[in-house]
Amino acid sequence: MSFYVIFLNLGMKHVLKIIFKDEVQTIFDLFSSIFDVKIIYYSPEGNIIKVGLNKPNSRYCQLIQNKLYGIQSCLSTDQQKREEAKYKGKTIQYSCHADLKEVLTPIYNDGYLLGFMGYGQFRQHNSISRRVLKAWIQKYNDPSELTEAYRALPYYTKEKAQDILELFSVLVNHIVSQHMVTAKGDFLLQKVLEYIHSNIEDPVSLNDISSYVGRSSSTLSHLFKNRLGMSFKEAMINTKLDKAEEYFRTCPHLKIREVAEKIGYSDPLYFSRIYKKYRLKTPSQYKKQHLLF
Repeated sequence: MSFYVIFLNLGMKHVLKIIFKDEVQTIFDLFSSIFDVKIIYYSPEGNIIKVGLNKPNSRYCQLIQNKLYGIQSCLSTDQQKREEAKYKGKTIQYSCHADLKEVLTPIYNDGYLLGFMGYGQFRQHNSISRRVLKAWIQKYNDPSELTEAYRALPYYTKEKAQDILELFSVLVNHIVSQHMVTAKGDFLLQKVLEYIHSNIEDPVSLNDISSYVGRSSSTLSHLFKNRLGMSFKEAMINTKLDKAEEYFRTCPHLKIREVAEKIGYSDPLYFSRIYKKYRLKTPSQYKKQHLLF
């Protein structure tokens, strides 16, 4: 068996240990090889755990992320769709902002979310959408690079795509029913963290979380102290700062003010003071140290 440990950035505490049987990777590799798609298993927070054949993003997606819309557009879409799949509790199909087809399904064990399985980066059209093509031409004039990358993507008709989806559903049911993915750890803490991450822009209170998980505020206070070694307030601040650093790494074009707003701080100066207090450096210093582009 193989396993993956979901770490919380707040002191790198163990939250859940996601355990996979070796057959899962074999299934992923075969699925990716046969259909030439990228199949992924995500943690409940959206971290990539497994990828069939370790397949990278398609050239088309790389161009969209690195040269047109930015990677944050993809990350935001992925997060929204994970929330939708979790809310509906079933498989969803959708077109991403670059007009590629994606499929996503939540994976549960005894009512607890263990993550998501999904596949995608295939097309159902012969040409790039007018919206995407127009945006590219306005920026680069010559569409040949993007067009060539688009045509290299696997193409499936609606009927064929439906057949692949049905097979994917069979595989998901098999993996779940045979307990090929299980978890050990603190499920209550995991549920609390899911709520915090899903409401990162909002002023979440301890009472809000208490109502969501059905436990008393005092129980949750002890949970934060005993499992994370910090108060609820400190945990919230650290979680927000972790998210800010993710934005700094993946979206270097965003201004500090814009990142502050995305994590619920309307005053960028206050955000900078909080950041320096907890990270012992300024947001600008962190950005310079972690530039991706």
